[in-house]
Amino acid sequence: MSKKLLAIALGAAATIGAAHAAPPVFYIGGDAVGLTTKIDDKTGANTSGSAKATTLRLRGGAHILDWLDAELHFVLPKDETYSTTGTRSNKARTTVAAAFAKPNINVGPVNLYGLVGFASTKVDFSGSLISGTQSERGLAYGVVVQYPFTNSLSGSIDYVQYVKKNYPTAAGGGLDVDVKAIGVGVTYTFR
Repeated sequence: MSKKLLAIALGAAATIGAAHAAPPVFYIGGDAVGLTTKIDDKTGANTSGSAKATTLRLRGGAHILDWLDAELHFVLPKDETYSTTGTRSNKARTTVAAAFAKPNINVGPVNLYGLVGFASTKVDFSGSLISGTQSERGLAYGVVVQYPFTNSLSGSIDYVQYVKKNYPTAAGGGLDVDVKAIGVGVTYTFR
């Protein structure tokens, strides 16, 4: 139910004032991100831990209204160890794709953005006790500070909470998985 309400609200926000809006302006960007996949093992196997990866994120979007953008994210996957059982490492390989509404406000020379949308996260687990692939979708949100260097080039710093879900396992109890990122990057706007 909440997904339907969010979709209706975002659709209504995007159409308010659309009759007076200029055509959309498109942009692309890339970021170096610190991606954290925190795993809280509820199966009793005691394999909890955090996989911290430095990877790349690709972004693209459009300025729809003066105060609203639409943006897509794709985080490139990377294997990282989140815990060790005996002599064997437990690893997680996290892939993220997300779509956001991105309202913004100008504060002096910087732009402040909020991110509200949905993320699809796939985590491939490999280890001594837990292995397999789980995919989850859910609400995603974040904040962005962006500084324009030129009319077309800008830099940004952001924090994004992609997914926080329980992944069911055959052992019961499941794994609570929390995927978030802190990114630093650049954006090029086509004008």
